[in-house]
Amino acid sequence: MADDRDRTLIIPRVRMAETPTEFRPIDGWNEGAATEPDDPGDRGGRSLARLAWIVPTLLMAVLGLARVTWPALWGDELATWGMARASWGDLWSVLRNFDAVNGPYYALMHLVTGLLGDSELTLRLPSMLAMAGAAGLVGSLGTRLASPRVGLTAGLIFAVLPSTSRYAQEARPYGLAIFAAVLATWLLVRAIDRPGGRRWVPYAGAVALLGLAQVVGLLLLAGHALVVLLMRPRAGWAWLVAALVGTLPALPVLHLARSQRAQVAWIPEATLDRVADLPGGLTGDALLGGVVLALALVGMSLRRPAVVYTAWAFVPVLALYAVSQVTPLWLPRYLLFVLPAFALLAATALSRAPVLRGLAVVVVVALVGLPTQIGLRKTDGHTQASRDLGTLLLEQGRPEDTVLYGGNIGGEQWVARDAVTRYTRAGSPPRDVLLAQPPRTGGSFTGRECAEVARCFGKPERVWVVRTGRLDDPLRGLGDVKEPVLRSQYDIDQVFRPTGFTVALLLRRQVGSEQQPVR
Repeated sequence: MADDRDRTLIIPRVRMAETPTEFRPIDGWNEGAATEPDDPGDRGGRSLARLAWIVPTLLMAVLGLARVTWPALWGDELATWGMARASWGDLWSVLRNFDAVNGPYYALMHLVTGLLGDSELTLRLPSMLAMAGAAGLVGSLGTRLASPRVGLTAGLIFAVLPSTSRYAQEARPYGLAIFAAVLATWLLVRAIDRPGGRRWVPYAGAVALLGLAQVVGLLLLAGHALVVLLMRPRAGWAWLVAALVGTLPALPVLHLARSQRAQVAWIPEATLDRVADLPGGLTGDALLGGVVLALALVGMSLRRPAVVYTAWAFVPVLALYAVSQVTPLWLPRYLLFVLPAFALLAATALSRAPVLRGLAVVVVVALVGLPTQIGLRKTDGHTQASRDLGTLLLEQGRPEDTVLYGGNIGGEQWVARDAVTRYTRAGSPPRDVLLAQPPRTGGSFTGRECAEVARCFGKPERVWVVRTGRLDDPLRGLGDVKEPVLRSQYDIDQVFRPTGFTVALLLRRQVGSEQQPVR
């Protein structure tokens, strides 16, 4: 009976009066809602309401699982893998010095990999499940605030965007942050429909999940504040208390992260040109980004119920832009938690068109994004062909070979070392003779190399140099000690360039032979 009552309340025409059994209209709440055929109060409407979240959930699950193990882990995912396999003691000691903002996620992945192993499927499974749940909640939220048609359209748009598949197949916390953002917004709408302490508690829990998944995601609260102000100002104090309680678990993370701001120093300045690239960065395709943004601008409004989507979509973006003027944080992936709001705004715009036209737009969005979807599922779909690198070393290497890496500028050393370590486990990898302390031990995220390079290096006959990026000269910038030693004693025999890496095989120069040019 309580479920039925809640279901009535989500129709923008009614709300609870003083007695639990009486209802009366909420002025303006029904603007833009569907007409009687889409009313979830009747049997057909209830069926449509179920489909509005079931179909996007299933579609997202299918897309998330489609070739989920094909793309190799790239640098950031390798960081997740490395932290997940560290001991609890080493994990904590590293987080005190590095990457504290992702500490809760690494702890979760430590538990997951401890139970299920560290395959690509296992590492990406939490993200896939979170994205499937987010797609369903998008459909449910659109249904609750408008109609099953809006909910279904929004859920489908969200599910077929290339970036949604990318981060459903990414061993990083962005999928969890998106799910938490949608859940928090859904619970916010539910709470301001019928304010009450019991309804603010789960909202605070969702805010806590959002902050632990991605601290930047807490900028969503600025959008929620505007929603409360415009829709239910009398609930302002209750919302504020719930929001503050929800942020408490993230405070220790923020405290540790304050001393680690050097980690984001590489992020470029937030300029207007970079802001203009945001739609393409959010959707995974520049053309799709323009289409979704155009539809969102048509659907945006500060009137109910579109104010929920509008505040969610734009207020965090403006807030992050302001913050980025002080601390460099402007990256499209840091704002992925607003993507569902753009899908809901686009669906709101399409609800004013005939049904078939709206469905046609969803199909067009899926078809335009199809080439990108296919590209994401190639072995180098996540920007680095780490698996191909490992295969190369196993197939062409010899047990006595030695491997060298570059420095740690931009994470080059740890990314290359992690890629080789993970994808040569099935065979005999080259000897990492300079490694004095393994990564993620002793409070250090990266491995520590031998200080006396000449002594530790020895005089191997064959040396593999593994660098990140595409380099014309694989030895340039290798290090003040490594580069002179290799240039004076070795010749480059072959250079390979799997996507995202440059790999060189060096042979020890025979006495009296001349140095060979780079090939």
